Amino acid sequence: MRELTVSRALVAAGVAAGIAALVPHQVTYDKGFAPPWATLAGAVLAVAFALRGSEWTGRIALVLLLWAGGGAVLDAFRAFFWATGIPAGEFAQVNWGGASMRAAGLLAAGLVVAALARGAEGPWRERPWLGYAAFALAFPYPLLKLYWSLGGTIARPDPYTEGFPYMESAMLAGGAVLSLALVQGWGRRLPRRAVLVPAWTATGALVSMGALAGFGSLSQALGLTDGPVDFGDAASVAMVGTVYGSWLLFGLALGAATLTYQRLTR
Repeated sequence: MRELTVSRALVAAGVAAGIAALVPHQVTYDKGFAPPWATLAGAVLAVAFALRGSEWTGRIALVLLLWAGGGAVLDAFRAFFWATGIPAGEFAQVNWGGASMRAAGLLAAGLVVAALARGAEGPWRERPWLGYAAFALAFPYPLLKLYWSLGGTIARPDPYTEGFPYMESAMLAGGAVLSLALVQGWGRRLPRRAVLVPAWTATGALVSMGALAGFGSLSQALGLTDGPVDFGDAASVAMVGTVYGSWLLFGLALGAATLTYQRLTR
């Protein structure tokens, strides 16, 4: 019954992503985001996978949909400022067509992961290294911002006007504790939803932002899309690789650790 529910939800999300990809929408702030054809192709493959397609169909769909979902977090922030009326200038403007396409793509990607996991054969085994990998990957971005705030100049944007990275430090603490909760005994004693909800939320946000930069930079380098990365600027390339690359790896490790925790604590 659960497998049928996931398949139906995946079909619905895939169809929604495909429709959103076909709807013309104004390009404003989504330079370097996935083109509509990537979302459409991922949606078609996701529906095919849900209708008893091969596992490889699901894996290819997952890659395309992760690319398609890149930037959904930025859309959410813009929608927040748009809805609340908090002054944010252009950041309060939302490309609703593109936002709906990215949201549906990210949702479909999550459902593909769920469907692939349900189809995995054999007993689900403990993989504590995933949580410890996520723990380690929580550090690069906050430590880089701390280094810059203390006067470090390597790869630092010029001018750099930010102060002490309070928000990034809070992210470091939260991400590190959450990663350990997924693999250590004390985490198993916490309410299950209190661990799963923030873990899956963080996974979606990290993977979305990491995929945006990772796939966007690759497609820009291949000439498939235009993007904001200046490949002639070493600092810009280092920033993308260190910051967004670590976010993508952090999100993938955290998501795998969360899925393992979820399966072992049912």
